Amino acid sequence: MTESGTPMDIAARLGALRIETPSWAYGNSGTRFKVFAQPGVPRDPYEKIADAAQVHAFTGAAPTVALHIPWDRVDDYADLARHARGLGVGIGAINSNVF
Repeated sequence: MTESGTPMDIAARLGALRIETPSWAYGNSGTRFKVFAQPGVPRDPYEKIADAAQVHAFTGAAPTVALHIPWDRVDDYADLARHARGLGVGIGAINSNVF
């Protein structure tokens, strides 16, 4: 396989790039020793998906968000999926954290 590397080829490849963002990326950051609270941080999975939809709207490259259980647990996952679709994104991988 050969690659020409022309700007048009690179732009087309970048345009086709799809990145799944993790839900935890929309929360407070920190370490196991301290969490650094920030104003405007999503309070639940619905708000995390809304933030993910904004990222996708700005970039066009992040159409799905990976949920992390138990932090993103909800009573109605079908409703959460409808919420995501309504905002133009989808739910991707489901990651479980087992301790």
